[in-house]
Amino acid sequence: MPTERPVWVGVKPSVMKWARESIGLTIPEVSRRLNIRESTVTEWETGDRKPTLNTLRKLASLYKRPLAVFFLPIPPLEPPLPTDYRVLPEEKRRPLTKQALLAIRRARYLQSVATELLKEESTRDIRPSLERISLNDDPEFVAERQRTKLGISPAYHQSFRSVYEAFSRWREVLENQHILVLQSRMSVREARGFSLIDSLIPVISVNISDSMSARIFTLFHEYAHILLEISGICTPEDISPYDTHTQLVERFCNHFAGAFLVPKAALDQDINARETSIRGTIDNSLLYETANRFRVSAQVILRRLLICEFINRSQYQVKLDELELQKRPPTRKKGFGMSTPKRCITENGRLFAAIALAAKERDSITYSDLADYLAIDLKYLDKVEALL
Repeated sequence: MPTERPVWVGVKPSVMKWARESIGLTIPEVSRRLNIRESTVTEWETGDRKPTLNTLRKLASLYKRPLAVFFLPIPPLEPPLPTDYRVLPEEKRRPLTKQALLAIRRARYLQSVATELLKEESTRDIRPSLERISLNDDPEFVAERQRTKLGISPAYHQSFRSVYEAFSRWREVLENQHILVLQSRMSVREARGFSLIDSLIPVISVNISDSMSARIFTLFHEYAHILLEISGICTPEDISPYDTHTQLVERFCNHFAGAFLVPKAALDQDINARETSIRGTIDNSLLYETANRFRVSAQVILRRLLICEFINRSQYQVKLDELELQKRPPTRKKGFGMSTPKRCITENGRLFAAIALAAKERDSITYSDLADYLAIDLKYLDKVEALL
C-alpha cells in the first residue's frame, strides 16, 4: 500500500510565532512535545521551512487553537492581557504559563459569549450598575457602602455553616451583580485570581487550586479591581515593594476585601478581638477561632486587628512572620471527586450556565453550542440544569 505523501502548507511566520507565544510555550518546549528539532520550530517561525498539514493539526491541538487560524494572513487582534499585579519587579517577572494563559483565554471567551447571548435576550442595557470608585476613596467607607448596597448585614457571616458555603454564598452575591465568577486551575504561586473589565460584563476568576478561605478573599480583592475599573492578574496579600502604582492598587484592594469580609462594626463586637486588645498579646487559638467565625484566613483577621487598632504594628509583624512559617498548602475537601455536572457549575459559575441554558430554551443556540460553551458532554446537560 503506497505511503501517503505529506502535504506542505505555507503559513505566515508571524502567525506561527503568535500561536506559540499566545499559549506561553517556548521553542524548546514545542520541540520536546512534538519530538522534533528546535531548529525546525525556529525555521517555521522565520519562514525558512513549511510545516505539513499533519504537523499543523498537532500544533493546533498543542496551542489550543482551531486549525483554520494557521491560514490567516496576519495574527488576529486579541485584547491585551490584564495588568500584572503579581509580586517582583517587572523585569524579573516570568511570563505567564500555558495554564494561566488558557484560563484567561477561556474567561474572555465566556465573557464574549455571555455578552452576545444577553444582548439577544433583551434590548435593555445589560451593563451592571456598579459603583465607580478611585484610589483616593477610603476602602473602609467603600466596603461599608457596598455591604449596604448589597444588603449584607454585619452579622451575615454568622449564617455560614462552613467555608464552602461561605464561598458559594459570596459568589452568589457577586453573580447577582451580573458579574461572571469563574474558577480556573492555575499554580497558586503564579496567580490567585484575575479580573476582566473590558466588556459589558465583568469577570472575576479565582484559582480553584487555592484554599477556600483564600478564594473568598480573592473574590473581593478582584471585586475591588472591578469597582476601580482596573483589570488585573493578582496574588492578593503579597504587595510588591518595587512599583508605586502596584502598591497603591493592591493595598487598596486588600484593604477593601478585608473590610468587606470583616467589617469593623462586627470586629468591635467580637469577644476574641476585645480580649486580644486587653491582653496585648495575640493568642493563636483566639486568632484562628475568629478567622473561622468570619470564614477567612488568620492572616486576614490579623491585618484587620492592626487596621482597626486592636494591635500595634510590631505585634502584627511578629505574628505575621510566625503565620508565614506555619503556612501549609491548600487542603482539599475529602471525597471521591466532583461529578461532571457539579464541576461544570463550579468552574463556569451559575450565572454563565443559566445564561447559556436560557439561550438554548429560546433556540438562540444549538445543543452543540451549549455543550461547547459549558465544556461538557451533551448527556450531562439535564443534570446541569437540575443543579441550577
